[in-house]
Amino acid sequence: MAAFSMALALLGGVIGAGFASGREILRFFGVHGAMAPAAVVAACLSLFAFFLRVSGKMRACGAASLTQLCRHQFGCRFGLFCGALFVLLCAVTGAAMLAACAELGALLLPVRHGYGLSLMFTLLLSAFLSLRALSGLALPGALLMLLTPYLLARLMMLPAGEACFLPAMTPDLPVRALCDGAAYGALSAAQLAGMLTLLAGQDRRTRLRAALLFSLLLGGLLVLGTAVCQRHMPAIVHQALPFVYLSRALGPPGYLLVALCMYAAALSTYLAMLRALLPAKPNIRSVLLASLVCLLLSQAGFDFIIAHGYPLLGALCAGLLLVLCMPVCPRADATAL
Repeated sequence: MAAFSMALALLGGVIGAGFASGREILRFFGVHGAMAPAAVVAACLSLFAFFLRVSGKMRACGAASLTQLCRHQFGCRFGLFCGALFVLLCAVTGAAMLAACAELGALLLPVRHGYGLSLMFTLLLSAFLSLRALSGLALPGALLMLLTPYLLARLMMLPAGEACFLPAMTPDLPVRALCDGAAYGALSAAQLAGMLTLLAGQDRRTRLRAALLFSLLLGGLLVLGTAVCQRHMPAIVHQALPFVYLSRALGPPGYLLVALCMYAAALSTYLAMLRALLPAKPNIRSVLLASLVCLLLSQAGFDFIIAHGYPLLGALCAGLLLVLCMPVCPRADATAL
């Protein structure tokens, strides 16, 4: 049961608004055509390896947080700087997802101040769930596993539409698909690195089961989402939100379904980032402080954060995570921890 809950919590952290809207699936997987399965396999394998490696190193050196692991691996000063980058990435990602939840709520609620009401509801719900340990983190992931396959199945059954000419492209190569899949896995692992203290707290068998189950669940969703993208490629290749565009054919219920999926995805990722900002034993004060940080950053807006803050931080932290996983000899001095 612990492995299943941990897998759902990690899944909820990976599946954000970009995944539920189809933008990430199209960018990293759908565009590779026949080589798309190679990208899916590379993403799942890289996430599986990152999760086990980082959580195993945390447990081996007794690190209670990712910052402590960085200090153990890189030394006190540079390790503290690296840990701060991971914390900043969690805060920026959480702020983007919080802004996305508020914007989606404003679209769904036919009332004045829908943005503010959605923002407050998301903050209160996430604060409550973050205090309920692993079960609270797994709940949004379980909701996503109910909503997302249903949405993708509905989109898959839509008529493929008229054929049209696509932009001229050279035949795709397996190495490009593998690189895109590995890049997606590295970025997602860096985003979730702060949550891996929960995985490190489990025994080796539970960690292995949780990582394997997560990889299977994510792989299934990626395969289904990629199939939807490839079936409707002529219609969505130039769309910023592919699944939202396709949902027009489902009528108002389709819009509601895709909006609920995107809200659940943004909520689950925000909750994962909020939990990554909290200490091992969170309390009301720490939850309020972390929520306030995300709230202040979210005032920049979802589009601005995703366009300017997340790409650079995500790339830096993905590179640091790769170095962190290498078998480098740690500092031997007593100040390393």
